Amino acid sequence: MERKQLPPKVLAVFKAVVELFTEGADLNTLTVSEITTRAGIGKGTVYDYFANKEEMLAGALYHEMDVVCWELYESLQARKDLYERIEQILLDMETHRQEMECAFKVLHLLMDNSQVSKQLRELFREKKDGELPLYQMLQKLIQEELGERSRISKEDMLYLVMNTMSKLLCYAMYLNYDGVLSVYGTKNIRERICRAICQEVESVERAEESRA
Repeated sequence: MERKQLPPKVLAVFKAVVELFTEGADLNTLTVSEITTRAGIGKGTVYDYFANKEEMLAGALYHEMDVVCWELYESLQARKDLYERIEQILLDMETHRQEMECAFKVLHLLMDNSQVSKQLRELFREKKDGELPLYQMLQKLIQEELGERSRISKEDMLYLVMNTMSKLLCYAMYLNYDGVLSVYGTKNIRERICRAICQEVESVERAEESRA
């Protein structure tokens, strides 16, 4: 997972946007002045790096996803197999609730018709699957589980990654229902999700071997 080095002022802007967003700022009404004040740079300077506010906001949210996924991937290398790695992702989701709220806000943002949303969707469309942070991370985890000799099709890999994403999203939604948590807890649900993801990977691998 290679990462591009960004200018310090761009990183300062991205950090400011994420902080304001996490604190509850409405990105559609957030001003460039508020962002640059938080970032500690001049308002005019920001246009040396961004064409408009929407590009700035979309870039910040995308960059935050990239940083989180990179750091998470690095931390997962100490885990021995896919089951343990998925389990650690779920445990991290449980302990980092604020980041989860931010992620849900981004998801909601992707579905509305604001200019920020359009810019963010455009940014995602410009990226290939392998360049999308979450997709790239999950693809690497699955490929490492299968091993170098495994040659499943791109279609199968897409299915496995999307299947894993959907289960992570469902778990995030589950964690938001406090009433349900008090009755069922997280341990059993977490274990079921880990088993289901691993079983799906094994099933696709067996199907590929039978076709070979």
